[in-house]
Amino acid sequence: MDIIPAIDIKNGKVVKALKGDRKNYQPISNDKGFTCNPFTYIKKMIHIYHPRIFYIADINSLSNNEDNIDLIIEIARQFRGCIFWVDIGGRVDRRLNIINIVPILCSENCTTIKNINYIYKDYIHSYDYKGKPLGIQVFQKLYSSYKSRVIFMNISDVGNDNGPNYKHIRSMNKKSSIKYYIGGGVKSVLDINKLETMGFSGVLVSSILFKNFTSSYLITKRAGNKPALSLE
Repeated sequence: MDIIPAIDIKNGKVVKALKGDRKNYQPISNDKGFTCNPFTYIKKMIHIYHPRIFYIADINSLSNNEDNIDLIIEIARQFRGCIFWVDIGGRVDRRLNIINIVPILCSENCTTIKNINYIYKDYIHSYDYKGKPLGIQVFQKLYSSYKSRVIFMNISDVGNDNGPNYKHIRSMNKKSSIKYYIGGGVKSVLDINKLETMGFSGVLVSSILFKNFTSSYLITKRAGNKPALSLE
């Protein structure tokens, strides 16, 4: 299973996400040696947990308030041994055409499905929820021969202490040809193992990585994370 650190960047800083209330996201405080500087944050995360994939949400892009794309590109170039899944909403930006960046098409910002097979053929799909599905309703039902990875992102669960919404997760239709990932509410290694048993290929995590009871050994070994190739 892939355990993927989720990073929210707003105005050039790593911020703490909470239930999708993006206008109130604040820079993270110094905790366990982490800072809101994205480069320092990622370097520390690699040192402790050795993830091979990072998920980055550009909060400015998602809020239609400028963007952090140039910063994200520099991050990808500096940490070439890691892969970065990058969510900037539903638009296409050629600046993201870098070998270790995989862009995300999120339903929240998907206003049309025209030419989706061609334009978004290399994108990961994100099914976004906040009490109900966000974006156009046909997005999840859309057939695409290119759709190989899907994130179930329950924005209402992000940053809470209640755990994933398993009732909601079990109700989702999954296809055997697609790898599925869960984002939002994962609070323990028990959640990670349970989701793996349910057939998910990975989880997006954040707050669990700062909890005192979280063992880096369990995260990197028991849950099957692969080490990053390089710290460059």
